[in-house]
Amino acid sequence: MHPLEENRLPALDQITYPATQTATLAMGCFWGPEALFGAMPGVIRTRVGFAGGSTENPTYRTIADHLETVQLDFDPDQVTYAQLLEQFFAHHTPTKEPRKRQYTSAIFYHSPEQEQLARKAIKTAEERLQQKIMTEVLAYEQFYLAEERHQKWKLRRVPAVLNELQKIYPQEEAFNNSTAVARVNGYVGGHGEKERFMEEMGSLGLSYPIQQTLLAHFLAQELGDFPFKA
Repeated sequence: MHPLEENRLPALDQITYPATQTATLAMGCFWGPEALFGAMPGVIRTRVGFAGGSTENPTYRTIADHLETVQLDFDPDQVTYAQLLEQFFAHHTPTKEPRKRQYTSAIFYHSPEQEQLARKAIKTAEERLQQKIMTEVLAYEQFYLAEERHQKWKLRRVPAVLNELQKIYPQEEAFNNSTAVARVNGYVGGHGEKERFMEEMGSLGLSYPIQQTLLAHFLAQELGDFPFKA
């Protein structure tokens, strides 16, 4: 990318990271979890897709035995894998059998350290809930990206904000790899801390009118007065 074009990117996307790690998690329908993690400090990018099955190239309509999965890249200097797992167990119900295979709770570990932390987190959750945790712990093998219409689902419910970000990132890959886009998807879903949201608003690449649109959605979600259907 030309230096001049880089300077036009949202400030949040001009940050570089010396080292990143990847987490792959399944916690039911993947739309909500992508927004949840996208709003977390230290999460660099998010994407939704399918993992854990035996068939090749699954789609949303031909998911077969795969699970709806969210995958995220994160900066371990800002957020740890253990902290991500805390959010994982706090925001879904891993104590019941899923109504469909695709909604199974699972942690796909990328390293022995992640496996150890996953099993420790399960033990902690069982002690806290006093119930057996049904979450599967599986070695990561492959992740299939879901169709574009499923990426950043919460953001796609707010066309004015979506359109402005798509003008910055007209290519799907760049759009989905943007930290600013991931963060906006989380904020428009009502996730994240209000103080940090206000601090980051100017770094998201949005015009002032669209910033106000985003703020209205964030506050409405926070108050439980949803301005759009999730």
